[in-house]
Amino acid sequence: MRLALLAALVSHGCLSAQSRLLPDADLARLQENISQYGWAAAVRATLINTADSWPQSHLARFGLRELALPPEGGQWPHWYVCPTTGVPLRFEPPNGHVCPSDNRRLTGWPYDQVIYANRHDALANAARDLALAYRLTGNITYAEKAAWILNAYAERYPALPLHDRDNRNTRSGARVHAQTLDEAIWLLPLAWAFDLLQGADILSPDQSARIERHLLREAAATILRHDAGISNWQSWHNAALAAVAVTLNDSPLLSQALDGPSGLRFQLRQSVTPDGFWYEGSFTYHYYALDALWQTAELAARAGESSLFAEPSLQNLFSAPLRFALPGGTLPPFNDAVTVNLQNYSRWYESAYARWGDPLFALLAASRARGREALLFGVPELPAAPPAPLTSALLPDSGYAVLRAPAPSDHTLILKYGPHGGGHGHYDKLNFVSYARGGILAIDPGTQAYGAPTHATWDQQTIAHNTITVDERTQAAATGQLLASQFEPNFSFVRASAGQAYPQASLTRSLLHTSEYTLDLFEAAATDQQPHQFDWAYHNQGEVLTSLPLVPAPPLPRAMGYQHLTNNRSAPAPGDWQLRFDGARARLGAYGSVYASTTNVKGAFTTSREQAASGTGSGRLDYRFSGPGYLLYSTPNITNLPQPANRPAGLRLRIYGDGSRHRIALRVNDTTDERFVAPLLTIDWTGWKEVTVTNPQTWTHYLGNDDGVIDLPLRTLSLELQQTTGAPAEGAFFIDDIDLLYETGDPLRIAEFEVPLQSLRVWMLGEPGTEVVTGNGLGEDLTKPVPYVMARRRGVKTEFISLLEPYGAEPEITGFRRADDGALIITAPTWTDTIRLTPTGVEYSRQ
Repeated sequence: MRLALLAALVSHGCLSAQSRLLPDADLARLQENISQYGWAAAVRATLINTADSWPQSHLARFGLRELALPPEGGQWPHWYVCPTTGVPLRFEPPNGHVCPSDNRRLTGWPYDQVIYANRHDALANAARDLALAYRLTGNITYAEKAAWILNAYAERYPALPLHDRDNRNTRSGARVHAQTLDEAIWLLPLAWAFDLLQGADILSPDQSARIERHLLREAAATILRHDAGISNWQSWHNAALAAVAVTLNDSPLLSQALDGPSGLRFQLRQSVTPDGFWYEGSFTYHYYALDALWQTAELAARAGESSLFAEPSLQNLFSAPLRFALPGGTLPPFNDAVTVNLQNYSRWYESAYARWGDPLFALLAASRARGREALLFGVPELPAAPPAPLTSALLPDSGYAVLRAPAPSDHTLILKYGPHGGGHGHYDKLNFVSYARGGILAIDPGTQAYGAPTHATWDQQTIAHNTITVDERTQAAATGQLLASQFEPNFSFVRASAGQAYPQASLTRSLLHTSEYTLDLFEAAATDQQPHQFDWAYHNQGEVLTSLPLVPAPPLPRAMGYQHLTNNRSAPAPGDWQLRFDGARARLGAYGSVYASTTNVKGAFTTSREQAASGTGSGRLDYRFSGPGYLLYSTPNITNLPQPANRPAGLRLRIYGDGSRHRIALRVNDTTDERFVAPLLTIDWTGWKEVTVTNPQTWTHYLGNDDGVIDLPLRTLSLELQQTTGAPAEGAFFIDDIDLLYETGDPLRIAEFEVPLQSLRVWMLGEPGTEVVTGNGLGEDLTKPVPYVMARRRGVKTEFISLLEPYGAEPEITGFRRADDGALIITAPTWTDTIRLTPTGVEYSRQ
């Protein structure tokens, strides 16, 4: 009977002679790349190091004494926030859940179960990486570790109860997770692990049969209960089903994942707009869905189905964000999204370049260290490619207009007017974000975790955005319309309507955008001929400065987002008025990255104007230790710098010490990802001190090709902070002017932390009955208030005419007025602009 079962399994494809996802020929390609290319050797070294440290790393991360599956299924990750403030919780292993805002400790459901979900995902990812390390090395120990995870889940999975995020047994619920969406993401790496272990002689026929039946097929059946139609959910469902199908050689299941009623081809043709955007209007969900879609296509290709890469919408999903990005590669957080950098998605462009050969895909793939995806899906060498020039663009299907000033100015504005975005849309028609002088100015709040109370009461509300709110009520879901556009060498212009955002009023916004300013003409008119309240709002970082006689404002509404406006002051402004968002004291953004070795340690790496060894800025390194561990602060990848041919002879930087006596070590990562670590220093001083370390040939080195030679070009510079017993548990120190030193020639400046001063002036033409209100709203980080200004008017019809001028030390524009003939006149010391709106566009001249 055992022989009959074995024969059946082989014929069904479960016990294939070799991996279907990484067949022997493909494995030979990987091994050849590893032998010839430093980046590939570095990926292999990282995988091996990770495999060697497991399960100890897993136990340390979660504070476990022994290796085991979580005792039950996990919960919705969006529950993991402070129930009153919405700030994400801090996990303190093994079962501590702490509100950072007030140090309140939470216990029990659902917080424990969210950590169980994290453990489930960590185990699934570990199984895949262990199995891949086995295939690359033949080390049976790695295969045994992966097999333990697979066998443990095959034993447990069928008995786990179905549950959703409210612990009910509904169609969207799952077993290991509270959603079929998360179950699919968890299942994918397990299918890879099972496939990669084929031929390892580590799983007996009985074990393989049990894993197939009780884990892979049972999990696939759980997911198949829920057809999510047009959605990012279904895209992940399809990816997981495709992984199981290819692994088990199940053609009907693969056909369902690709060509079923909600399969991959359906998603590509129904969920992607013709201009290449995911229909939900959020870049977070754009890339979230894209991750699933390209994985499904790659899985299908391993079963001989490569036609999916001929689908135009799949390639468009990769290319559309490149047209949309703000300078510096950031993507704005429209709808349910967070601000991200395109480099965060570089790993997905490995496959995109290999499939389509677009040099811009290669540029993005090379923007960060190449990793597992490059090894599995990428090409051996990425060609050098210059960045594409960014130009103004209309994206009519997704409903965005991108206005860019002519180079070298980075002044950019993106107007949102199109489709609502489904369940992840925000009620903010005619909202915009802007960018100038190296960073974002006009702010969209993005989104919080969906379990946070502010997600519904602020993130989605109209007043939280840079648009008009009518009658203190949030807009309805609507689709606006582009009315006019005009792109010229020295300016860009668009006009759009908000559609049916309000039944009682129409909203039309016209924007003229130049290097020096944005002219904003926002018309609001009642459609019922009754007077209405019109609130024009604008949100921007910086200290609010104005000559208006502000006093404590009368109470604002306690609903529709207005309840989150605090420290409100107001003044009547019947005439022209000005207000500045002074960026000199504004919080600056994150710099590079921070790695925490355990959940006991937290850190942040930001630019700061609090201290400076030279110039006006430095890098601030915050730390907090609640247990053992270390922090690694790393610069961004060293790119676009002239790197000398000779190897560096040392490092020099300035450190503003806090006298904490914590220890630091400087580190260089070379092109093979070999790490060179200089001897430790003790921060036993306060104030600025120049620190120099030389003779890197004597430093500790490991990983990469581990040959003790710094291979150029360099990838990153890092500073490692190690805790000293008895030293302060939290604090901050600063660094500035990081130089690479050479035996001959000048030093190479890696970082000087100089960020252009970002300020903005609002200058609005007067109208009787205007009240100006200022105060604080909320941003993406709930612990950091975002200032706002609001101009309020009541009437049947009004037009808010304002000038938004980014500047450094002082504004340049000296005059802004409306002439008797209706033209708008803007003057500066060396030029005068005259602007006249026409039914089809704008007349613009500069003298």
